[in-house]
Amino acid sequence: MDNKTLKREYTELQKQLSRIGYICNGTVMSSYRKCGKPSCSCKDDPQMRHGPYHIWTRKEKGKTVTRSLSKTQSDHCSDYMQNFKEMENIIDKMKKISIQIIEQSKNN
Repeated sequence: MDNKTLKREYTELQKQLSRIGYICNGTVMSSYRKCGKPSCSCKDDPQMRHGPYHIWTRKEKGKTVTRSLSKTQSDHCSDYMQNFKEMENIIDKMKKISIQIIEQSKNN
């Protein structure tokens, strides 16, 4: 691929990157739990467990941080994580194009 085409692709990737919304990383999980009350039906019946509880786990400065989220927050967080993955994918493509441009420029 020639430099002009590579630069055009790179510019398109920059545009895509500028359209990405909020980003975050980590994991969002939903779980159902037993409450621990001896008389509660959740003790013996998994269908009666309490929840869902939405939990977001991520790393900050090498430590695991866990937060409880509302359903709405959980949905937003999942969307932002998808945006983060898309951003990483675009940046990987940008790096590959940059490498190709550098490699081609050594012949000039």
